[in-house]
Amino acid sequence: MNNRANMLLATCFIVLTLSLITPLLTWVVLIAICAVIMQSALYFGWQENNPSSRTVNLLAVLALIALGWFGLSIGLLNSMINLLVLACALKLMLLSQTRDFLQLFCCCLFLVGCGFIFALGLEAWIGYLAVIALLFTALALLYAPSLSLRVSLRKSGIVLLQAFPLAALLFVVVPQFPPLWQMPTSKSSETGLSDTVTPGDIASLAKSSDLAFSATFSQTPPPAQQRYWRAMTMENFDGKTWSISPKRKQAESQLKNMGRKVSLAYSSANGSSDAASDSASGGGVGEPYQLIVEPNNQRWLYSLDISTENTALDNPKMWQQFNFALRAERPIVGKRAFYLTYFPNVPLVSELADFDTQLNLQFPSDSNLSTQAWVKQLAANTQSEYDVANRILQHFKTSGFSYTLQPNAMPNSPIDTFMFEAKAGFCAHYASAMVFALRVAGIPARMVTGYQGGELLSDNVIQVRQYDAHAWVEALIDGVWVSYDPTSVVAPSRISFGLEQALADFNETRNEGMFKNLNSAELFLSIRGWFRQIDYQWSRLVLGFDNQTQTDLLKQLLGELTSKKMTLFLLSLLVIVSIFLLVLFFPLRRKSQFSRHQHLYLTAVELVSNFTKVQREHRGSTAYFNLVESLLPSTAASQFNTITQEFERARYQPEAPEVHEATAASDKPANFTKSTSKANTTVLKQQERVMKDALSSLRKTLKLSGNQ
Repeated sequence: MNNRANMLLATCFIVLTLSLITPLLTWVVLIAICAVIMQSALYFGWQENNPSSRTVNLLAVLALIALGWFGLSIGLLNSMINLLVLACALKLMLLSQTRDFLQLFCCCLFLVGCGFIFALGLEAWIGYLAVIALLFTALALLYAPSLSLRVSLRKSGIVLLQAFPLAALLFVVVPQFPPLWQMPTSKSSETGLSDTVTPGDIASLAKSSDLAFSATFSQTPPPAQQRYWRAMTMENFDGKTWSISPKRKQAESQLKNMGRKVSLAYSSANGSSDAASDSASGGGVGEPYQLIVEPNNQRWLYSLDISTENTALDNPKMWQQFNFALRAERPIVGKRAFYLTYFPNVPLVSELADFDTQLNLQFPSDSNLSTQAWVKQLAANTQSEYDVANRILQHFKTSGFSYTLQPNAMPNSPIDTFMFEAKAGFCAHYASAMVFALRVAGIPARMVTGYQGGELLSDNVIQVRQYDAHAWVEALIDGVWVSYDPTSVVAPSRISFGLEQALADFNETRNEGMFKNLNSAELFLSIRGWFRQIDYQWSRLVLGFDNQTQTDLLKQLLGELTSKKMTLFLLSLLVIVSIFLLVLFFPLRRKSQFSRHQHLYLTAVELVSNFTKVQREHRGSTAYFNLVESLLPSTAASQFNTITQEFERARYQPEAPEVHEATAASDKPANFTKSTSKANTTVLKQQERVMKDALSSLRKTLKLSGNQ
């Protein structure tokens, strides 16, 4: 076997293994590393033979037993990936025949596919394309071991470039069918947000710059003060931690199974607003937008209040809960595009008023007693529920509260400690304290978690990152959920200008360490913005290319889509693909391997050999002339001699004498290069003309001599 090809294949395998390290078990990664080390030992001559089949088979049995033991805890998908990596590692240990190489080559291509399950960003595509190029280079070295690595890599690159137009064409025209089955997922969560919140949890997300989602609006996006992206509502509180209420989960599941949907006045069958109902509800015309969600392994979506599914466009399955949150039918394990419609002026009317009231008045009566006493006194001196909420906000505004990412620990009675001692915290501290206070005052309230704000990538595109995570309050007053954000009265710049500005107002920064000032550098900001723009365009144009986008593209090309047009279009594509493959693999015209001078000389040799019956075989041009000179007429011999001499000059002495003279006389390299090229071209053309004239005369001379 070719050790260079084997080593390159082993390198590709370990790169793929490390790119999949998240779903892989540690001991599987170690076995893969050991296999690569064994192959490296063969390549560098540290050992001569592979381990015995018996040893590898024993290792395979033990590994399968271990994988069966751990497989139940890591999920079906991760178990299959671990099994594939393990099989590749064992095959690499026994790599000795061409068949083994080809099997491992194909398995590595499957590993590339597995990598796209977990990463679809532009950087992942570039990395995996590089791995594919190296895999084909290894394949070229297998069948042509004498080629250099550079030549093999060049040939592989040419093959991939030739395949790119066909792949791009098929990507555009092949129907974008939805998945035929649900991809099994692991039990781990990869999202920034969590379905439980202890004040301080959201603050930890401020250190992450990972992208949560991108939103593209058909018009100008809403102002920063209105960009509250709902994800979950927290209605269960044990005195320290907020979570999604089990009763809420059960009720939403039952309502979904019953087929009951949120009956909002502004909704219509096609996802747009109905004018009459809009007028009655004050909703106005809905604004469509596209949401590209990053993988989070969860079903929750992020939406402005109130947003509904835009059913006029092709969407992954989703439904709207009665707490106004949107949920996808399947966990989001890869970048997905969702099309929604936003109605900014529609009130959040509770359709389950009795249930919502009962659920959102509960609180542990034996916790945070100081806050309870304060709220009861406050509520006794107010006339309405709105006044209670405004008095609580006023307390946050005027009592010396501050906004910080690093509040002191509050293990016991956290709300009491926050309200009357620490008076410093993050958004979840303020939201938690206000919801608790409203419930004590007899006002149904809940915490909403999601994101607030986002960065304008362009005039109509917003990117929201993990550090934009936020929590706010909803209170049920007169059957309508009213939103309050206590953070906005303590740190108004958090809502208007984002987290960085809010922290700067309180002399804090989101980043720590020696590079904490890098984010403010102009060059860094320009580079970061450039990469974010590229990533967004990739997500929108490639990852977001769904059935609806494909249909719109075909309508632009063909107009109204009819069965006749589609049939002709598909037949035309078939013809185009066939011609492309024909030109690619069966060139109609091959480029001559000989130069013009060689062609002229070989034509002359053919004439001479036919006349003298003496073949040139492997003789040099001068040797062949000396052999046939006496057998040719004197005129023909002179003409063949001219052709031979001019051929040798063009072949072995391409530079003209005047070029060498120019070399000595020239003081300007640029002018010298131009003069050299021009002189060479002139000399070669002169030699070609001389050979053509001599060949024409030789043909006539030999023809006359043959007739005589």
